[in-house]
Amino acid sequence: MKEKKSILRSTWAKAVLIVLLVFAGFLIRGKLDNVYEQMKEKEKEAAEEGPVGRELDYAENVSEDNKILQAFLAEYPGAEVLVVCENDLTNDGLDDLVVIYRLEGHTWLLVTVDSGNSIDYGFTEAIPAPVENQKITFKNIDEKDEMEFVLQGQKGNKVGYGIYKVVDNAPMNLFGEGMEDC
Repeated sequence: MKEKKSILRSTWAKAVLIVLLVFAGFLIRGKLDNVYEQMKEKEKEAAEEGPVGRELDYAENVSEDNKILQAFLAEYPGAEVLVVCENDLTNDGLDDLVVIYRLEGHTWLLVTVDSGNSIDYGFTEAIPAPVENQKITFKNIDEKDEMEFVLQGQKGNKVGYGIYKVVDNAPMNLFGEGMEDC
């Protein structure tokens, strides 16, 4: 009987195996380079969009001729309006305003509530608001009755946010972090 040669003992087979391994290494390396480039592109796009990697849907300021804003300005003469956004916060079918304003060197937040006749407006108690870069987003977080709003802002390098709801004629901070530093 003849002895059978093992394939791995053959020089020719070893050479083919080495060539296949090198070729597979190049293919894997190319694929990993493509994945790395795609990750870098996504990181670059995220950096351009914002710190959280996506665009946030902030509420836009109402126009200066808004009747509720005019009622606020009549009630608070001398107030410098910084941010003023409109939404139905009290679930009565009427738009209300979230107003962030500066008065006598302090930054405040209050909600102007439509009483129902589109002439008379109520004002919640004013609470301290972030000093700069204020942004408001309206969200029905608990999917019940009244609308909540998210307030973000900063003071210097301190950043904070709070989730608010109008409760007992005052904006109530349901949850937040860092607002006391802003």
